[in-house]
Amino acid sequence: MTLEFFANYSEQPLWRAEMTLPKIPAAQVEPREDVVVVGSGFSGLNTALHLARGGRKVVILDAEEIGHGCSTRNGGQVSSEIKPDLVGLAARFGETRAMEILRTGVEAHRHLRNFVADEGIDCNYSVCGHFIGAHREDRLQGLEAFGALQRKIGIEAEMVPAARVCDYVSSPQFRGGLHLPDWASVHPGRLLAGLVRLCLEEGIRFVPHCRASAIEDRGDYMSLMAGQVRVRADHLVMGTDGYTDGASKWMRRRVVSLASVVMATVPMDRAEVTRLYPRASMIYDTRLNVTYHRPSPDGDRVVMGTVVPVDTKNLRTCLPRARDNMLRVFPQLAGVPLGHVWSGWVGATFSHLPHVGVKGRMGYAIGYNGTGVAMTSFLGQALARKLLGQPGGETGLDGLEFETRPFFHGQTWYRRPVLALHDVKDRLPSRGATIG
Repeated sequence: MTLEFFANYSEQPLWRAEMTLPKIPAAQVEPREDVVVVGSGFSGLNTALHLARGGRKVVILDAEEIGHGCSTRNGGQVSSEIKPDLVGLAARFGETRAMEILRTGVEAHRHLRNFVADEGIDCNYSVCGHFIGAHREDRLQGLEAFGALQRKIGIEAEMVPAARVCDYVSSPQFRGGLHLPDWASVHPGRLLAGLVRLCLEEGIRFVPHCRASAIEDRGDYMSLMAGQVRVRADHLVMGTDGYTDGASKWMRRRVVSLASVVMATVPMDRAEVTRLYPRASMIYDTRLNVTYHRPSPDGDRVVMGTVVPVDTKNLRTCLPRARDNMLRVFPQLAGVPLGHVWSGWVGATFSHLPHVGVKGRMGYAIGYNGTGVAMTSFLGQALARKLLGQPGGETGLDGLEFETRPFFHGQTWYRRPVLALHDVKDRLPSRGATIG
């Protein structure tokens, strides 16, 4: 496969190309602020919105344009998933607390569903169902265990034999799978635009292209640099997830940034897309280096994310392998060019759990481990209520130790060897009731 095949794609995320942000008035950060929110993605917007509705004056800073990060670079999948399983969580916290943590995912999805409806956000929210396909027959045992866990926390889950895979996806790679009919999808860009509109209606100011740095808690106020302006704020919110840098040294030691690449085909005949996705479901495989995909909300493209080694400054170098992954799933797309290719950073944590809390005068809702579309809405509101001293800010994630590791300060050298190890494991027989 030659790079000439990719000559005409755009590196703008499809979601950004298809969204329309409201007009954002010019604003500047002041030397004295009430609440500074760092990051204009889903976490920052949701937290800011509920703080403003609680009477706080809020300014949102972003080092790039509004919503530049993973909020407009993800696949748009909406689930109630919490990454660790019951066995692992119960070994650490006991089964009662483990179930509380897992049910937080269910609560988060329910919250987003109600929030989008109540606020009138037109973001193509659709209960399309998710299908997780076994890329090897021995991964079915892990899917059966995952399905049993979902049923235990109240989520419908159905095992699908190989003969019925075509009901969900026209791909030759799966040996059976698991269907979760209540899981959903959104158009991430349109969700972000709706949140920006709500924030503007509450008088929240936006200052894009203004990097926060030198964040310090001085006890009775937060100190930071906002571009070239020294700012003293009553409170500060970190909503940076995978784009967390060294602005807060404490936070940088706790968030691991992982990259993936997402591709969208050029517009196709809608009937062709429907043949690939008979139920318009979100689709995943059982690899550690996962590939996830869906029809676009408008039904005229295939959108596929895949975990491959990514140089975010030179996407072209990863395209042959990313495209090979696409053709492994859908050989039918061999003659269909790519229209958009982009990358994004996902925030992960050493516990594989999201974290929400208040440390001194700094609040954070961060580290979503790839499950942020629903969780950001729920944790953003919860964090705002914690900062406001209001009831209703409690979550099943409260009080968890926000772990780091010795000598970790946000290094990135480990990514390629870890992906290489995962490639090996994806080719090996399963060791038991696991998915990847």
